Amino acid sequence: MVSGYNVIERLHSIVDARRLLERGLRRVAPSEEVVGIDNALGRVSSRDVYSPMDVPPHDRSVLDGYAARWRDISTASEEAPAVLRVKGRIEIDDPSTYEIGPGESYEVATGSPMPRGADVVVPIEHASPQDGLVYVYKPFPGGYGVSTRGEDLKQGEKVLERGDLVSEWHVGVLASIGVGGVSVWSRLSVGIVSTGQELIEPGEEYRQGKVYASTGRLAASYLRARGVDARYLGVLPDDEAVIRGFILDNVGKFDVIMTTGGTSVGKKDAAIRALASVAEDLIHGLALTPGRPGAIGIVHGKPVMALSGMPVAAISELIAVWDPVYRSLLGRSRPWEPVLKARMARQYSSHPGMVNVVRTRTCIGPRGLIAEPLRVTGSGILSTLVKANSILIVPEDVTGIEEGEEVEVLLTGHLEVCMG
Repeated sequence: MVSGYNVIERLHSIVDARRLLERGLRRVAPSEEVVGIDNALGRVSSRDVYSPMDVPPHDRSVLDGYAARWRDISTASEEAPAVLRVKGRIEIDDPSTYEIGPGESYEVATGSPMPRGADVVVPIEHASPQDGLVYVYKPFPGGYGVSTRGEDLKQGEKVLERGDLVSEWHVGVLASIGVGGVSVWSRLSVGIVSTGQELIEPGEEYRQGKVYASTGRLAASYLRARGVDARYLGVLPDDEAVIRGFILDNVGKFDVIMTTGGTSVGKKDAAIRALASVAEDLIHGLALTPGRPGAIGIVHGKPVMALSGMPVAAISELIAVWDPVYRSLLGRSRPWEPVLKARMARQYSSHPGMVNVVRTRTCIGPRGLIAEPLRVTGSGILSTLVKANSILIVPEDVTGIEEGEEVEVLLTGHLEVCMG
């Protein structure tokens, strides 16, 4: 605990920052629980899930028509239609025990099991049933209109991986294989408060000299999108005693406390002084751009992150420090976002000895993906998070990237074709 703390003595490596955060998070590490698939959306899977069955479980029709043998209709035409005997109709819920021989067919609906011996479905609009027969006026290739057993999923195929964020697509697949519940990690609870005399809440009337509080909500939304129970708790003034009281009052209610703003070394930067006064261990000043003023402390054994008040810097701190530690805790090695290889559209000069989190616009060029670093003037340009569709993380030992050099970017938005 440091009295009167108001200086960044040195910049700490991102590795050291992650190590301190991990120490705190290990104490509040999530546990496994089973939830129904209706409540699994947005949760993080704690175990691999494998399909217990083939999907579909048998060959089935994907359209309304007549199941037949390809060799019986291969020469069909308007002038000389193929004529098949209709043995009956197979409903969707009928057992897959039917079979046909030469010159035979069954009427089927979309989803009906295919009779043994059939390898094609003639669409109903190209067939004419009459008196127990069906006339086929056009040939169709073998396999047409048929979904084969296991075409969607094979028995034993992995459908959900440990550390995956359960999406709506996962829920649909899990339901299709009869899985009613999945093992997930319990949600970490994070309480977030913004600090600053200048802040007003969205919905209030704008007043000269005021700023709408956005960084705290941005951080909470970022965390919630990654399976965290993050709650935005409002705005506190630049008052060291008030912020210290908030930390001490809430450290027992949440797994993690986060503040935004007040992390630099000015007279009104009260958040870092409040944290320093109660922290058992503290790192202040990160070798990160944007995000240099960020801090991590341990209070009553739990982690407290003091994020920058600048929105882009705060997200940079979460990307570079929080994400890798949190993912590791959940058994996930890869980033949440897809990782793509792209070539730099222009030269980029990074800050030596600093991890650089670069907002980029990646597009599809004639020879592959192109990443264009956005030209920005500071870490408060919030709109660049929307204008960018990717993030480039430049390690501290890289001093620059040349035009045309291959890099890896995290895809955060939609890809488009390069213009111009």
